[in-house]
Amino acid sequence: PARTGIRQWDFGAVPEIWRFRQAGVDIKAWPAQVDHGDSVAIELLDYPQQASLAHRLGVLRLLRLHTASQLKYLRKQLLRGNEFNLVMAASGLERGVLVDDLIDGSYLAALASDKGFPRDEAAFSGALAHIRGRVVGIATEREGVLLNSLRLLATARRGLSGAPAGRFPETRGDVEQQLSVLFGTGFQRDTPADWLAQYPRYLKALVTRLERLSGQSGRDAEHTATLTGLWSPLGEALAERPGLLLLCTDAAQYRWMHEELRVSFFAQNLGTRVGVSRKRLEEQWQRVQAWLQANPR
Repeated sequence: PARTGIRQWDFGAVPEIWRFRQAGVDIKAWPAQVDHGDSVAIELLDYPQQASLAHRLGVLRLLRLHTASQLKYLRKQLLRGNEFNLVMAASGLERGVLVDDLIDGSYLAALASDKGFPRDEAAFSGALAHIRGRVVGIATEREGVLLNSLRLLATARRGLSGAPAGRFPETRGDVEQQLSVLFGTGFQRDTPADWLAQYPRYLKALVTRLERLSGQSGRDAEHTATLTGLWSPLGEALAERPGLLLLCTDAAQYRWMHEELRVSFFAQNLGTRVGVSRKRLEEQWQRVQAWLQANPR
């Protein structure tokens, strides 16, 4: 079923698994649509989880290729205005990257379905119609959440730069690590909507942390050590398997429990969305380990 240069769905179905015989050996492969920028290709991949991650992005690319007018409108309208310019500059983020990521996230939110990503033309056509009617409204809602987040991110950046040079190196490193994960490549595309909506609270907690840092440096150092130790196994797993949070619900839950633990440490008044403690995270990591052992690829 392999093909290249696809810009519209005119090729029937993409099977979930492909069996063939080569040189007297029975071989299994997993077909997926693969994003090639201005087109997609159907490729045979070696592992089912690899194919799942690739197919998600391939379908997203094909949806964008089929909705040029909506795409043009969103690129023109999103993240415009003086306030966005100011907070993006203060946050060190680029508009073009943020807009494309916001659009991707809005498309996937509009597509959201328990049936997974389309693998035949009828399912794709249904998804396309669904997106055309919803994506602009979803993007507008997400733009508001992003603006609130960027305002607080700009405040946090100013607070971090205002701390005395050379002091609190562990805290600085922890904060930079937190922000690199929260605002990493594809964060709007890959973060579930219900967790993306928590970003303003996470950043309020960070601002509170930085405001109290001078008077609570000892306690901050203790919390930082705990957070670093709990993040370490997930960080190592993500380095080996970058798509882990999209594949393993237990790993995703651990990641957000870690973020909620920050709130409980530094801004208890903001409350947490789930119950968290060091013990609960350690128990959750055992579930992640079990999944990793059961799914080595």
